[in-house]
Amino acid sequence: MTLSINNTLTTPGNKIGLLEPQKQMQSVPQKENLQGSASDTVELKGKAHEEYKDPLMKWPWRGLAFTNDIGAAVMDIAPNLGMGLWVPALMYFGADIYDKYKTDQKEYNPDTKRGLKQAVFQACASVMLPIVAVHNGQKAASWLAQKSKGGMSLQLQEEIDQFTVNHLKRRNLKDYDGDVERFKTEFNDHLKTHLIDREKSFETKNPFKLLGRWIFGSRHGEKMNEAKLKKVREMTNQNIDEMFEIRKDLLEDKRPKGLSDKLMKLYDKTKRSFAKDKNTPAGYVEDAIKETLKQRQRDKLFKTKLWKTAGGFAALGISIKYIDHFVEKYVIEKLVEPGLDNIEVGKNGLQFGRRAKS
Repeated sequence: MTLSINNTLTTPGNKIGLLEPQKQMQSVPQKENLQGSASDTVELKGKAHEEYKDPLMKWPWRGLAFTNDIGAAVMDIAPNLGMGLWVPALMYFGADIYDKYKTDQKEYNPDTKRGLKQAVFQACASVMLPIVAVHNGQKAASWLAQKSKGGMSLQLQEEIDQFTVNHLKRRNLKDYDGDVERFKTEFNDHLKTHLIDREKSFETKNPFKLLGRWIFGSRHGEKMNEAKLKKVREMTNQNIDEMFEIRKDLLEDKRPKGLSDKLMKLYDKTKRSFAKDKNTPAGYVEDAIKETLKQRQRDKLFKTKLWKTAGGFAALGISIKYIDHFVEKYVIEKLVEPGLDNIEVGKNGLQFGRRAKS
């Protein structure tokens, strides 16, 4: 005898449980008289069963759906971690799509359309739109930083810090003893050229490139006018003065005023290590100073990226429930489901439109 349960197809679950499944009326199988022909069915209608709770929507499993979004937010400060966080998310997406394909709530009932619907939901609500929110949150945080005392975006500060690290790799500060102004002139000239080239690289009228940058890019275009370049010079000149002051104190075996305990420990450790190196017997102190100054600049760069990351997290937290609602109510119900209604899945594959209806 066949026991049938009347279920309605479920809509895709969402990450945060915004849309709760409605209670449904379901047939309840009798526990007695279970002998009969294969075509016999026993149905008791009118009794409501308990609300179905998707096991993949319960914590901690549900949290796996957020890991790729977290990865997008931390990509700037921890690239390897950002990429690695996609692994549990992709495993969760696969499990969730397969689960919705093979079961209609509690009943085993494979359905390709249901699986396709859940795949579209996960692609939009768990991957594409949250990443758009994260990247635009980072760009918003970058722009808001222009209201700070320095008057520069986070992206511009990041460019300057990274350029400084690279410049220190190619220059020896001892070559500019007594001539710090020459170092400033060379540095600012090269930095200006770099920033203007960077600005030009963002210039495009291609709509596909503009859309791609808006969706997937965490950087924004920025005009480098003379007023902004003046602020850049003021910032870099102050930083150069600080670097040469730190170098002077370390050469005199003094504790520099602006050097943290962590960087002092790094300097001492690096100096001892370089002193043992036969290739740097004469200049090991200068080399240790250079490594310390580069790390000082990297620490500044990390703090700048940390603010951008915070902007990404804030945007994700604010928008995630609206993303789920939008995908559920508009993308799935108004676009995907009507489209799937015109598709028939059979032995001959997918059939569309009138052929499916006939």
